[in-house]
Amino acid sequence: MTVRVLQQYVFDAERAFERQEWLEGKDLLHEALEMEPIYAKAHNHLGWLHLYYIVDFKLAEMHLKLALKYAPEYHAPYLHMAQLLFDMGKWQELEKLLTKAMHVVGVQKSFIYNDLGRLHEVQGEYSKAIDHYKLAVRHALDGKEIDGIRDNIKRARKKKWMHFW
Repeated sequence: MTVRVLQQYVFDAERAFERQEWLEGKDLLHEALEMEPIYAKAHNHLGWLHLYYIVDFKLAEMHLKLALKYAPEYHAPYLHMAQLLFDMGKWQELEKLLTKAMHVVGVQKSFIYNDLGRLHEVQGEYSKAIDHYKLAVRHALDGKEIDGIRDNIKRARKKKWMHFW
């Protein structure tokens, strides 16, 4: 099977998702995987679909792990896997993933640092969170992204001075 044919399946699935035809897109991705079971982009897209729209964390995790296994230099599954691990509260796995993602070409450093900030924030490590948020701002190039990170810094600073009983 040629890569071009597989890419067309993924492209057609993306177009189905744009039309909110989730099952059609899912079927197209499964067809691509029937032809090439190790096609990482199809696994990534299925992981994304199960994470955000079907909300099946088990299937999302399976497909995203396969995408990372078969294409460790493909940046997209790192972003989705980070969100999944955060939602599942798998802090140690998340930290390992983010550390690895830091060295993958195409993964935005601002995203990694922001997620490391969120990780430390939910663990009550507010100073570490703020330090990571500041690094995220340094690497961010979009005004809206910077505003969001600035809000994260404000929230973490507020929590730092609060007493939790």
